[in-house]
Amino acid sequence: MTRRWFFSILLSLPFASMAKRMEDIDVLGCKIKTDRLYRVDEDRFLFQWVKKEKQNLYSVGFMQVLSSMLYPIYSIKIKPVGTIVEFDSNLAVIETGKKVSTFPSPLGGKIVEINKALEEKPDTVIISPYSSWLVKIESNDEVSLKRLKKASDVVETVRKFIIREKVECLPKM
Repeated sequence: MTRRWFFSILLSLPFASMAKRMEDIDVLGCKIKTDRLYRVDEDRFLFQWVKKEKQNLYSVGFMQVLSSMLYPIYSIKIKPVGTIVEFDSNLAVIETGKKVSTFPSPLGGKIVEINKALEEKPDTVIISPYSSWLVKIESNDEVSLKRLKKASDVVETVRKFIIREKVECLPKM
C-alpha cells in the first residue's frame, strides 16, 4: 500500500467529506458558517445565527454582515439570565454609531447564559462575529427552529443585500 492510496481512501470516508461540507461560505467577502442555522430578514436588517450546543441548548449571535453594518458598536445591553423570551421578543439593545436598535430572539425559550464579555467589550462582535455569541437559550421551540435556514439557503439573500447596501464586511478574514 502506498501513502497516496491510503490518503485517497481516507478522504473518501464520510467524515472527510463532511468536513469539506463544513467549510465557510464566502459571499463577497462576508463569511457564513455552515455549522449553524440562520434567521435572515433583509427588510428588518436581521442577520442572526443559531448554533446547537447540545440538546435543547442554542447559542445566538450576529452574522458577519450584520456586525459590519453596525460598526462602531458602543454598547450591548443583554436581557438577564432567567428571562423567558418568545420568538421575536427583545434579547438585547445595541447602541451603534448610527442608532439604537433591538436584537430580537430567533427562537423562544429561557436565557440560561449571557456573554458578559460583549457588555464590557461590544466591538468583539465585529472582530469575531461567529465566536461572539450573545446568549445561550434553552429551547424546545420546534416551530421557531423550523423557520431557521441552512447557510446555503441564505447565500443569495445575503449577496443581494451586500450589493444593495454596499456592505464591506469587517474584519477582513
